[in-house]
Amino acid sequence: MRKLLIGLAAAGIVFSGASAGDVAQQVEKLAKEYGCSGCHSVDKVVAGPPFRIIAKEYKGKPNAKETLVKSILGGSMMKWQAKARKYKIKIKMAYMPAQHGVNKEKAEKIVDLILKLDTK
Repeated sequence: MRKLLIGLAAAGIVFSGASAGDVAQQVEKLAKEYGCSGCHSVDKVVAGPPFRIIAKEYKGKPNAKETLVKSILGGSMMKWQAKARKYKIKIKMAYMPAQHGVNKEKAEKIVDLILKLDTK
C-alpha cells in the first residue's frame, strides 16, 4: 500500500482528504455555526464577498492566513471596495465588524477551510 501511495504521489496524484464539495459544505456549516452566513456564502454575494472569491484573492499570498484571521477577530473597513470591482461583484457592506464570538482557534479553522476552496 505504501509503495502505491508513493507511486501515486510521484505521478502527481495527491489526496487532500476532502473533495471540493466537502470543503464547501464544511465552510457553509462553519459559516452558519459562527454567524458568518449573515454576510457571506461560498458562492454568492450576501452583504460581503463570497468565500470562494476571498480564497481566490488570498490563496498563495504571504501572510494570507494571518491577514484573514485578523479581519475575523478585529474586523475591517473598506477592504473589499476595489477588490469587488476586480472580481465584478457588488458588495453591500463597507466594513466587517469584529467577530467577538469567534476565538483565534476557530478563526484559524475557518480561514484554513476558506483557503482550501476550489477557485477555478
